[in-house]
Amino acid sequence: MNECPIIPIEERDKALSSLIQILTKDRVAVMPCDTIYGLVGRVPGSEEALRALKGRDADKPFIELITMEMVDSISETAIPEEWKFLWPGPLTLIVKRKNGSGTVALRVPSDPFLIELIERLGTPLYSSSVNISGEKSLHDFDEIVDAFSCKIDLCIRGSEEQGTVASTIVDLSKETPCLIRQGALDVSDLI
Repeated sequence: MNECPIIPIEERDKALSSLIQILTKDRVAVMPCDTIYGLVGRVPGSEEALRALKGRDADKPFIELITMEMVDSISETAIPEEWKFLWPGPLTLIVKRKNGSGTVALRVPSDPFLIELIERLGTPLYSSSVNISGEKSLHDFDEIVDAFSCKIDLCIRGSEEQGTVASTIVDLSKETPCLIRQGALDVSDLI
């Protein structure tokens, strides 16, 4: 595969239409999220491609980026208001998936571009750090391009202020909330 196209996020319309074109074919792209750069793909069709790209085991799920309007159609868990209040933002909540099919890690991003992308696709997006499973996450765009541009279909270059801290992950699927990963958001007053 040749190097993928690179589009700066400042070219908003072109970036959005290019992402939609790639993602609706269940292919994988790199884009800036409101936390860190992410490998993204449409739920559920891109899961196999994303797993193969990262070398990730089938038993380790991906975070799903959603809109607030999608929460109730996906989550069996009634998310308490004190947690919902932190959305949109850098908080991932593990909840029971509707229809008794295990758990799912959900996050509502605070990036208007990302929300518009999800709304236009009409489905959640898988999101994962840009790395091979077990290796360190890449945050520098040039390093990301060097490592992944021949393996994916599109790279969206973020701004100079692109974040480098992943989301905080909290498991709400059990009786007591449990901090899984401390990230960009401090939730110590809720746990």
